[in-house]
Amino acid sequence: MTREERLQQALEGIAARQVPETTNLWPRLAARIEERKSLMQTLRARPALALFILLLALALLTGVVYAVGKSLGYLPGVGIIDQSAPIRVLAEPVSVTRESVTITITDAVLSADKTVIFVKVEGVPRNAYPTDESIGCMGFANLRLADGTLLEGGYIGAGGWTHYENRLEYGSIPANVNEAVLTFDCIGFTRPGALPENWEIPLRFAPAPPDMTVAPVIELSTPAATNPVAADVTSTPVLSNTMTLNGITLTLEKFVEVEGGYQLYGSLDLSGATLPAQGYFNMMAVIKMTDANGNRIPFEETRFEPQDNAVYDPNKVAWIYRTDQKAFAAPLTLSLSWVEMQIAPQIPFELDLGSNPQIGQTWEINRDLTFEGHTVRLLSAQLVESTDPQWASSLVFTYEDNEGGIFINVMDDVPQTPLIEVLGGGGGGGPLTEKKLAWMNYGEIPSGLRRFTIRADVPYRINGPWQVAWNPPSTTEPIPTSAPEACLTSEKWEQVKGQHEALPAGLGGKILFTTDAMPPDINVFIANLDGSDPRGLVNGYYPALSPDGTHIAFMSQNVSLNILDLNNGQTILLENGTNPVWSPDGLRILFYSPPDGLYLANADGTGMQKIETGSPRVNPIGWLPDNQTIVYGAQVGDIYNLYEHVFKTYNLQTGETKSLSPITIKTPSGALSPDGQWIAFNARLFGANLDGAVFISRLDGSERKLVAMLDNTLAFHPVWSPDTLTGTGGQWLIVNVVEPYKPTNPVLVLVNPFTCQVIPLAEVKGEIQQWIP
Repeated sequence: MTREERLQQALEGIAARQVPETTNLWPRLAARIEERKSLMQTLRARPALALFILLLALALLTGVVYAVGKSLGYLPGVGIIDQSAPIRVLAEPVSVTRESVTITITDAVLSADKTVIFVKVEGVPRNAYPTDESIGCMGFANLRLADGTLLEGGYIGAGGWTHYENRLEYGSIPANVNEAVLTFDCIGFTRPGALPENWEIPLRFAPAPPDMTVAPVIELSTPAATNPVAADVTSTPVLSNTMTLNGITLTLEKFVEVEGGYQLYGSLDLSGATLPAQGYFNMMAVIKMTDANGNRIPFEETRFEPQDNAVYDPNKVAWIYRTDQKAFAAPLTLSLSWVEMQIAPQIPFELDLGSNPQIGQTWEINRDLTFEGHTVRLLSAQLVESTDPQWASSLVFTYEDNEGGIFINVMDDVPQTPLIEVLGGGGGGGPLTEKKLAWMNYGEIPSGLRRFTIRADVPYRINGPWQVAWNPPSTTEPIPTSAPEACLTSEKWEQVKGQHEALPAGLGGKILFTTDAMPPDINVFIANLDGSDPRGLVNGYYPALSPDGTHIAFMSQNVSLNILDLNNGQTILLENGTNPVWSPDGLRILFYSPPDGLYLANADGTGMQKIETGSPRVNPIGWLPDNQTIVYGAQVGDIYNLYEHVFKTYNLQTGETKSLSPITIKTPSGALSPDGQWIAFNARLFGANLDGAVFISRLDGSERKLVAMLDNTLAFHPVWSPDTLTGTGGQWLIVNVVEPYKPTNPVLVLVNPFTCQVIPLAEVKGEIQQWIP
């Protein structure tokens, strides 16, 4: 097997396992068509009286005026549609197989404003995807009508996957046209020529069945916006469905009843905000929902369902939130404390290079530059020969960013001629340093007084609060009991982050962590628990120290599993492997070898054997103290069931497999307590943003406890304290926390899941991998 083939397999096997749920790499399964049932099965009629009762209940509510939204309706997986024309559906599913690939058109919905097609793709071989950095063909899919009209807007593809589903959306098809042909040149992201090309699949459409019911969309009228109360006024304002403060307007526009809850549609309009720099990007706002008693109501953003056909406005952000309950202590209040975005303020800067600068010459600068309260120190500039042949030289600026997460870009205001092109840039620095680089590329060696514009991408926050209210329709359903709160919440995180609290007595040991440093810089370090005395080890991925600390296993860039002797520097290479886990006695290593599954090897690399799990996707978790029982996560069901897994044990002596507890998440990772009694893991939880809810439980799933759940902040990869720490073994966790705009290195947080004590490890700059004595 070539290196490229190993790399391709590793990336395919790891991408879905290791990429946080914060990232949508490719179009997802578009509402999964309600657990892969036919769309028509999800739309069976409710009693016709339901709409009348709903409107009657709404009419009795006070404070907000409701109206059925013109001819708008809602279909699961399709979204809001225009019902001014009769709805049509796919007459029958259509399936075409060419070589190993089967394309099935499972469902379609045609309304007055859109056409939505659901496609299932099966049998794409892994070797059809590129092994280099090329994207492959794009897989654009069009609908061709009988008169030759082409409707564009969809594509078929999902990088690296063998089976997947796509949702395609187009404009409307005339009411008298009941046939179309779905055409696409290729399967997206595959190598040109690797699979059959020039697909054409004829489709027929028919009237929607009479028992198909579309949920009504209830629009909220927009009264005069609620404005903030004057400082000398003590009365509480009456909230409406819209509020403006500091030039920003939060509006709740409409809602629809869906299965198990409601879907709320609204917007955040920043057109009136005054910013210190022109333009903004990466806007973020964390909305909270509470009932009349102040209890928090869980909800989730509906990320993969488009808004209705509103006119695009660059200053207006549309949102869709979904609840998992219908009974509330009304009214509900949607609150927004702040709006944060990234802006790019600029600072002019001059540097005299002299009349005859030389390659290798350095200019000391040592000047602080402050960008809207965020300071970087510009240390020096050096003229170097460019490594790219199209440039003659590069002027490299070194700067220090002690705050973290700030990157600058340098541009020459008056470039010299002749010049191929002027290019400015910025980048990261070396390991465990806040020094970073920014540069200008020149087509010749620059000289004389140079005037630069230095731009920094910095966070900027506009404080609220904004509050809007909503009275949901009344219901006879009981109001759910509030779920227990996590130890580490967004509120708790705001209180403790940046603090330097002493470690509890007896708590110590060493931690293995990784940084974002790129090769050849070292990115795997070992340090004391408080971050002191860091020592670089290797550059690699998914590192694991042996129990005695003498060896480290890690995946190298060529996808080999390396076992490095830290005493003599000798390395043992296994052909293909990642996610290594040492046995408690240090004699064996459990690891994942993409795409085959779980493997076991002796510490010296011998005796490698595959562990048959019978699951299409697995992930190693750890060992029980007996050195004979491994724990792993395994996917259940078919290959489309991406989020349903179960923790299992496998006894290496007897071959017995036991299912422990189910877990709902795309990658079933976790950590075992030293005594083998507890497991800490991430799992999906309704209302937990980015799948960032951290739990602990007994191995059988009992005594499950929510440890961390933060809004728009990811908590992941918990590790337990080692058992040799006096009185504290297995009593503490370290959790990685990644904040918005600071995705390079997480912040580490100590959490006692049994007492809920929380202590940030502010001095550690990296992602925790292991905690050892």
